[in-house]
Amino acid sequence: MAVVETLLQFPSTGTILGALLLLLVLYLLSSGSKSQKERKEPPGPKPLLLFGNLLTLDLTRPFDTFFELSKTYGNIYQVFLGPRKAVVLVGYKTVKEALVNHAEEFGDRDIGPGFRIMNDEHGIIFSNGENWKEMRRFALSNLRDFGMGKRGSEEKIIEEIQYLKGEFDKFEGKAFDTTQPVNYAVSNIISSIVYGSRFEYTDPRFTEMVDRANENVRVGGSISMWVYNIFPWLGPFLKNKRIIVKNMVQNRQQMMKLISALQETLNPHDRRGFVDSFLIRKQNDEKSSKKDSYFHNENLLNSVANLFVAGTDTTGTTLRWGLMLMAKYPHIQVRVQEEIDRVIGGRQPVVEDRKKLPYTDAVIHETQRLANIVPLSLPHITSCDITFNGYFIKKGTTVVPLLTSVLKDPSEWEKPNSFYPEHFLDKKGQFVKRDAFIPFSAGRRVCVGESLARMELFLFFTSLLQSYRFTTAPGVSGDELDLKGVVGLTLNPSPHKLWKDPPGPKPLLLLGNLLTLDLTRPFDSLCELSKTYGNVFQVFLGPKKVVVLVGHKTVKEALVNYADEFGERDITPGFRILNDGHGILFSNGESWREMRRFALSNLRDLGMGKRGSEEKIIEEIQYLKGELDHFEGKAFDTTQPVNYAVSNIISSIVYGSRFEYTDPRFTQMVDRANENVRVAGSASMMLYNIFPWLGPFLYSKRIIIRNMLKNRAEIVKLITGLQETLNPHDRRGFVDSFLIRKQSDEQLGKKDSYFYHENLLITVGNLFVAGTDTTGTTLRWGLMLMAKYPHIQDRVQEEIDRVIGGRQPVVDDRKKLPYTDAVIHETQRMANIVPMNLPHETSCDVTFNGYFIKKGTTVIPLLTSVLKDPSEWEKPNSFYPEHFLDEKGQFVKRDAFMPFSAGRRVCLGESLARMELFLFFTSLLQSYHFTTPPGVSEDELDLKGVVGVTLNPSPHKLCAIRRS
Repeated sequence: MAVVETLLQFPSTGTILGALLLLLVLYLLSSGSKSQKERKEPPGPKPLLLFGNLLTLDLTRPFDTFFELSKTYGNIYQVFLGPRKAVVLVGYKTVKEALVNHAEEFGDRDIGPGFRIMNDEHGIIFSNGENWKEMRRFALSNLRDFGMGKRGSEEKIIEEIQYLKGEFDKFEGKAFDTTQPVNYAVSNIISSIVYGSRFEYTDPRFTEMVDRANENVRVGGSISMWVYNIFPWLGPFLKNKRIIVKNMVQNRQQMMKLISALQETLNPHDRRGFVDSFLIRKQNDEKSSKKDSYFHNENLLNSVANLFVAGTDTTGTTLRWGLMLMAKYPHIQVRVQEEIDRVIGGRQPVVEDRKKLPYTDAVIHETQRLANIVPLSLPHITSCDITFNGYFIKKGTTVVPLLTSVLKDPSEWEKPNSFYPEHFLDKKGQFVKRDAFIPFSAGRRVCVGESLARMELFLFFTSLLQSYRFTTAPGVSGDELDLKGVVGLTLNPSPHKLWKDPPGPKPLLLLGNLLTLDLTRPFDSLCELSKTYGNVFQVFLGPKKVVVLVGHKTVKEALVNYADEFGERDITPGFRILNDGHGILFSNGESWREMRRFALSNLRDLGMGKRGSEEKIIEEIQYLKGELDHFEGKAFDTTQPVNYAVSNIISSIVYGSRFEYTDPRFTQMVDRANENVRVAGSASMMLYNIFPWLGPFLYSKRIIIRNMLKNRAEIVKLITGLQETLNPHDRRGFVDSFLIRKQSDEQLGKKDSYFYHENLLITVGNLFVAGTDTTGTTLRWGLMLMAKYPHIQDRVQEEIDRVIGGRQPVVDDRKKLPYTDAVIHETQRMANIVPMNLPHETSCDVTFNGYFIKKGTTVIPLLTSVLKDPSEWEKPNSFYPEHFLDEKGQFVKRDAFMPFSAGRRVCLGESLARMELFLFFTSLLQSYHFTTPPGVSEDELDLKGVVGVTLNPSPHKLCAIRRS
């Protein structure tokens, strides 16, 4: 005692010691007093003086400790939180029996100091007795009157979903924290019921109220507030208590303003929401001078606050868990979306759809179970002495119905700690209810807004999954999404961000979406899929993700406005065989830039698209006419003569001279190049690109390698011949220019020069193939279309005869031949010779049209969807030259005409190809009338084409009859 007296001389020490001594006395009194009749109390761990069992508990996750203790002490046991005894109820059967079968005895709320700050025993959640009964009855009755859980609520939720989608779209697919947008949307539902109207997400009054309320829920379950509830005298020292009081005061002031505004415009005959109903009842009680009325300002403020917080935090938190779980388990997300797409399609989901979506409903229920957002429940207190399951529990004892032990009861759930939607499905895949599913608690204190929450979760979840695919943020794996959560009064998801993947069909393991695609015409399948998934969607070619861009606006925006981001080439195994990252077509980085710049500059210097090229083309036309004349009007395949003629144009620019059509080196090179273009786009090579290990078994791959090696050997011979006669002052063609630059770099000792032998070989091969196949294929389509539509051919020839007569057409004639020019353009559009474009790849992470696309993702800008975009072309699937003519018959350009692609990877030889097409087409139509062979009708000319890397006309023969 002398020590105590000494300590008491120091005020601060004395105060603390006095409090401890008082606690000791209370503890001894409480633990020493027994009734004369022995009563069996629940078992439990031995408490320490003053601290009780606090040192046994992990206060960051007390529910885990309580669950663990039940393995030792059973489903009913007691712990001491400091000096205060609490009885813990564990497991489904125990909790249900207490809350349902003994609803009265266990039905009161334990209002600790922390909850008393917020409510002071008013309102619905933290009150007892007649006040609680009256407020709960009134709230339930009026909330139902305002449509809670009925059609009225459904309409409000569906309207709010559109606002929430608008918020998600603002992030444009970038990683974002779901907390605020989701909470604001959910809060607006209860706000519209309570106040009669929703709030804008930009309204600071509203957003600050929601944020403060959520902060109080988080802070209210913190360790320091646990300590405050046990030792209230610590309150002045606790920052979290000050945060709660500050937030509560500010929210209370804001609610008073909202209520005052409603009161000023109150109409007893037109109730807008819960507040109006309360105010009317309050007025009526005041008019009738009703004593002890529970309808006073304090109850109104606290009831509104209770509804606002409970209606926001619990549903918003559960929905956020759901979105995070979808990102963590993408195979489950895919299955949900497949069911939604199959059953609902593109229309707005409604509550009635729940019965038709058993898997989706199971996922929502499993989210609620595993999210376990109120693991401790809110604390109860016994309303009287009770003997329960053989144990005596005194009136006024705190009771913790451990909901986490119900939702993860191993005797009730097959996989209690796993996300397993099958918990709610029978063997036939139909939804089944589970008795142990009580996330809303049970008995007298079951959640007031259960029906509303169930409706909100279904509509928000299905609508968001219908519109978006949720994934982890860039660089974050699904395994990194933590399911432990952040403990407050509710269990929130750990901090995380989600982003939005493009939608797409559900992929199968290993095969991806291959079974969905027609590999003989994949571009048709992709166009069809866009009708379901939109203009930006993803498919899986085996395990490889591919993003498909559809339609003129989408493709143009990507290739032009996002030229750098979408400007890389995806070099698949098949293209790597041919190029190995060298040259122009299938290379990237600085090598590609240097080769493209050099090629463009030198090809222009050598007359590409200018007078020099025009002379070469006109000269070649005479050779081609000579070839056609050899057939003397008999049926022939246009492939070889047309390809040889067109190939000679690029050969004369590249090598400096043309070849004779009888030169086997030349003709075999052209034939092999065209065969490789055809075979490289075959179904078997698509499979090789997806599964390269199939290479040794594929005949197509052997064909490509054989042709490539033979053509390479010929190119080496041609380059060697040019090198032996090289004159730096007299460049004959592109090869000379390259060799001169190569020599210059070598003489300067330039390191890392891109002008080396391999780049020359591959670049020449690229120019030769691209300069032959695309123009030759388009010209062959044009001649076939003239034979198929003779009335159009007649009109073209009439215009040529009228404007040009018998002289040789020249480039300047194009402006005077609008119909002929329109026919050539329509041929390019309809022929659609590169329907899938060559594959692109993203050079960096990019957010495009609201979707996040990761660096290195293969991208298919679907050119067929541009050239046949129904929003751009009057008759997209018909040969209709009027697409390029105005009302006066004059030629008009069309923005959606991009057969040469666009952006950084636009066709290098576009100007040359346009000149060739015009001069070859007009000259041939001037001299010949093209018809089907005898016995073959125009209808038999097939416009589907043969799919390769380019789309060639189906095998056919034509007759070229000389015009007199």
